[in-house]
Amino acid sequence: MVGRVEPGPPESCYGRQSLCDFCPHCIQINKRKEFRSLRRTQSSPGASKIRRLPDPARIHPELSFLPSEMPRAPKDRAPAKRKRRRRPRGGKGAAADAPDCFSSLPDDVLLAITSRLPTRLVVSLSVLSHRYRNLPAMLPRLDSLLLRAPPFPIPLPATPPRLLRRLDIAPTKRVKPSDFRRAIESAADHGVSELAVRLRRRVCLPKRVFAIRSLTVLSLNTCAVPRLSAVACAGLRTLKLHRVFVNQDIVTAILSAATRLETLEMVFCTGLIGGCTVESSTVRTFLFKPALEQKAITLSATGLRTITVYTRPKTHKVQLAPSPDVRKAYLHVAKFREKLSFRMRPFLDAAAHLACLTLRGFSMLLLAGEYEDTAKLPVTFQDLRTLSVSLDFSSESEVVLLAKLLESCPNLQQLTVSAAENKKKDACLEKDVCLEANLKGMLANVSCITGSLAQITFLGFKSEQYQKDLLFFLLNRAANLKKIGVQFPESEEAVVRWALRSRKAPIERKSTLYNLRFLELEYGS
Repeated sequence: MVGRVEPGPPESCYGRQSLCDFCPHCIQINKRKEFRSLRRTQSSPGASKIRRLPDPARIHPELSFLPSEMPRAPKDRAPAKRKRRRRPRGGKGAAADAPDCFSSLPDDVLLAITSRLPTRLVVSLSVLSHRYRNLPAMLPRLDSLLLRAPPFPIPLPATPPRLLRRLDIAPTKRVKPSDFRRAIESAADHGVSELAVRLRRRVCLPKRVFAIRSLTVLSLNTCAVPRLSAVACAGLRTLKLHRVFVNQDIVTAILSAATRLETLEMVFCTGLIGGCTVESSTVRTFLFKPALEQKAITLSATGLRTITVYTRPKTHKVQLAPSPDVRKAYLHVAKFREKLSFRMRPFLDAAAHLACLTLRGFSMLLLAGEYEDTAKLPVTFQDLRTLSVSLDFSSESEVVLLAKLLESCPNLQQLTVSAAENKKKDACLEKDVCLEANLKGMLANVSCITGSLAQITFLGFKSEQYQKDLLFFLLNRAANLKKIGVQFPESEEAVVRWALRSRKAPIERKSTLYNLRFLELEYGS
């Protein structure tokens, strides 16, 4: 194999009078000689014009080291220590010259100021100075106290007297009622006003929880209320029962004793198998989500302002007493297995001051049967601004009810239509065309569409004749429309674009959630 001939070893140059040009030893010696000659030239009288030495690397670029005569920086040089900057104690500016008025206050004035602050701020203040170290222990009132792991200590000593605003008990494992009974009793002695208890499933509460007279807010989650509990909470204003095992007798006793109760929430409460009855004249906000086995719901609250009611498939009877002052109503009727006895017409006929109405599930189907014989609703919702309905477009009665609702809302501003599952896929074309003509004729006389309607939202849009024509009709008839949003599957994008092309919008937003897309258009003022 033929290759390039390499020069001999460096030892072959020793003993010669002339130096070679390829040996590293000879190159270093030649470099030193040239550097010395340059120094002599610089020190000569005619070398005053030379201001700096040339770079030795330019003479022999193949070398990566400097001659031994060149000064070098030490390799193991320790880094210089960074000087520590100290902030002046007196500060700068006018704030430094001003006296510290807060620190110079007397103890009683300082305690009066900090007692009005949240407890977290007072604890943060206690670490700033030795004078404020014992400040949290001197506060006459504490914001909140959280107990998680047993054994639960007594929250506050008896002396000096203090007030406790909120007590949270949320143990991380299953405990006995006797483990936290003393903590609740001690908090009751210190005037606790808010109590929140979250236990493991079916752990009983102490019997005297509802006998604390200073309670205004009580929140119970995943626990059980004893049957023989003493009830004497006259000042209770908010009661939240989430996944609580409670008897109907206890619910009736609480509603009778709590004469100032304003907010009541009952979510998945067990123990009410026969049915739940709520009768109160002071409740303003009511939320009810029944458990799976509850079959009957009876609500009689004449002073309601906000109501949210859900039903279950096993529910067969719902009674809602009329509430003339209700402002917000959310009714969700699940798919019922048996014949459901639920008359919503008396409730809606009395709710003339509604501002927001939401009908979900099979609510429109039930209302359509009640208003089937009337050509127009007997009530006019002058204050209704938001209407949200879920209906089946293949059902003629539901579509006609939507037109009746729109006709009775002259000042409607926001309309949300959620398309339910179409159960009449084989409906004849002649009937669809007839219904479409009747719907357009009814909507043509609706005043809110051409007047106050400013926002329209379609959820679950599909390329069916009813939905496409309704969207196209509302888009062309709404004169003051400012925003429209359509939620649709990915396969329906071409149809949605076709329906929205009649009115161009300067602002367009598009988002995707799972397999559904949402297109929003803004038309401005």
